[in-house]
Amino acid sequence: MRLRSRVLSMIVALAAVVATGGPARADGPTGDIVYATRNGGKVVALTFDDGPSPDWTPKVLELLRRQQVRATFCLLGGQVQAHPELVRRIVADGHAVCNHTFKHDSLAGWTPGEIRADLTATNDAIRAAAGDPKLPIRYFRAPYGAWGASPQVAASLGMSALAWTMDPSDWDGSPAETLIQRLNAQIYPTAVALSHDGGGDRSPTLAAYQQLIPQWQQAGWGFELPATTGGPYPPACTAPAWRGRDSYLQGDRVSRNGHVYQARWWTRLEDPSGAWWVWADLGVC
Repeated sequence: MRLRSRVLSMIVALAAVVATGGPARADGPTGDIVYATRNGGKVVALTFDDGPSPDWTPKVLELLRRQQVRATFCLLGGQVQAHPELVRRIVADGHAVCNHTFKHDSLAGWTPGEIRADLTATNDAIRAAAGDPKLPIRYFRAPYGAWGASPQVAASLGMSALAWTMDPSDWDGSPAETLIQRLNAQIYPTAVALSHDGGGDRSPTLAAYQQLIPQWQQAGWGFELPATTGGPYPPACTAPAWRGRDSYLQGDRVSRNGHVYQARWWTRLEDPSGAWWVWADLGVC
C-alpha cells in the first residue's frame, strides 16, 4: 500500500509538470483568474497595459503621484528592454508590476512550454530593467484575454492571472469625454479597470483620468491593488526601503514595514510609519 501511495503521488506531480510546463508551487497562486481588488469596500484597481511608453507612461506616473494613487502596470518585454528607465521609475513609485508577455501575442493556441518560455523571458527582462533580480511580479495578464493554458503556467511561476471588469475601450480612438462616460457607467466597488499607457496615442486616456481620479476621490472612492490567488502572501514592496538619514523631496515614495509612503514635503529622519503629518500612507504593498 505504501508503494502504491508513492506511485500515485509521483503521477500527480508529473501531471502538474505536464499541465503547467513546470513544477507547481504548493503555496503559490492557484491558476484562478482575478476579477476583483484585494480588499472590499468602495475601492477600484487601476491597471495600465502595453507599456512602458516614453510618450505616455511618464505622464500617467506624474498624475498618479500627484493624486497619491498606486496602480498596476502590465508590461511588455520588448517595451521593457527599450525603456528600462521607465521600469525603474514605475518600481520606485511603488506600483505593482504585471507580466503582459514579451510581444503581445495571443496565447490561446500555445503549448504550456511555449507560454512558460515567453513569460520567463518577460519576467527576466522586467527584473533586468529594474536592476532587481528578486523584484516581485505578482500578476500576469494575457493579451486580448486569450488565456489558453496561461493561468496555470503563470501560477507555476508565482503569478496570479489578472483580468478586468471595467473596460473603457480606450484603444478605439474615442475622445476623453466618451471614456469618462464609459468608466463612470462601469465603476462599482472592487472593480478592476483596464486602460493603456502604451500601444498608441493615449492622450484621451490621460485626459480622462486627470478628470476622473480627483472626482472619484471626492466622491469617496479609494484605490487598491488587484487580488492574488492562493494567498495570503506577505507584502511585496517595489519602492525603495526608507532610510532614516536620507533626505526626501515632496512626492518621493518609500516602503516601510510592508507599506508604501509618499512624502508630503521635504523630510529627513521622520519614520514614515509614525509621521502622518509628513508621509502619506498609500497602503499595503
